[in-house]
Amino acid sequence: MNRPRLLAAALPPLLAAALCGAAVSAPAASAATDPAAPAARPRVPHCVASDGFGFNAVFHVKERIIGPPLTCRVTLAKEPWVRATLGWATAVDAQSAVYPAGYTPLRPGIAPIEDFNAKFVSATYVHDIGTPHERTFTFKKKQVLRTGLVTSDGFPYSDPISPPLKPLTVGTHTSTVFITLSAEHCDGFAPDREADCLPAGTVRFSGDDAFEVQPRPRDAGAPGRPRR
Repeated sequence: MNRPRLLAAALPPLLAAALCGAAVSAPAASAATDPAAPAARPRVPHCVASDGFGFNAVFHVKERIIGPPLTCRVTLAKEPWVRATLGWATAVDAQSAVYPAGYTPLRPGIAPIEDFNAKFVSATYVHDIGTPHERTFTFKKKQVLRTGLVTSDGFPYSDPISPPLKPLTVGTHTSTVFITLSAEHCDGFAPDREADCLPAGTVRFSGDDAFEVQPRPRDAGAPGRPRR
C-alpha cells in the first residue's frame, strides 16, 4: 500500500514565520466523485502512476500535476500547476484499529480516517525551500483535503491536493508539503507511535520533491526571465 511514513521535522525559520501570517485564498476542494464518469479530453498530459492510478482523473484536476510519481515532475512556464501527495491511509474502522499505549482518538468509536480528517487544519506548500527564492502558501482544510477515498486494498485515505498554484520560472524547483493538525493522530495500523502517529502542530508531509519548469513550445527561443 502506498502511503507516506511521516516524521515531525523542525520548521525552517522562513516557513515558521509564514505560518503565522494570513492564509492564501483559493477555491474550495471537493471529495472525489465517481471515477467512472465520462471525462473530457485532457488539456494537459495527465499524471499517472506506474500502477495505473491517475491523479488528474481521480481528483478532477485539469492542470498539470506535480506529484510523487517520477513521471509527474514537469510543468510549463506560464501555466498554473497542482501539487499532489501520496495521502494518508488508516485502518478501516475503530474496531480493527490498534493504537499505542496512552493514545485516545477524538471520541470513542470514531474511525481512524475520520479522526485524521477532524484534526486536519491546513496544508502548506513551500517552493524552493531553504533558498533565497523560497515562497510559502497555506490553505485551509476545506480548500485542499480530499476525503472519501479508498486504496486498491480497501483502506480509507485522505489527501491534501493543492489548488492551482502560480506558474514558476523556467528551471529546477522543489516543492515541500507540510500539514497542520489540531491534536495528535494515530492511523490505527500498529502501536508504533513513531511510525504510525502524527503529532499536534505542523509536520513535514512530503520530501523536497524536485521538478522542472520547461519553456512553453512557442517560448523555446525566448530568453528566460529571472527567477522570482
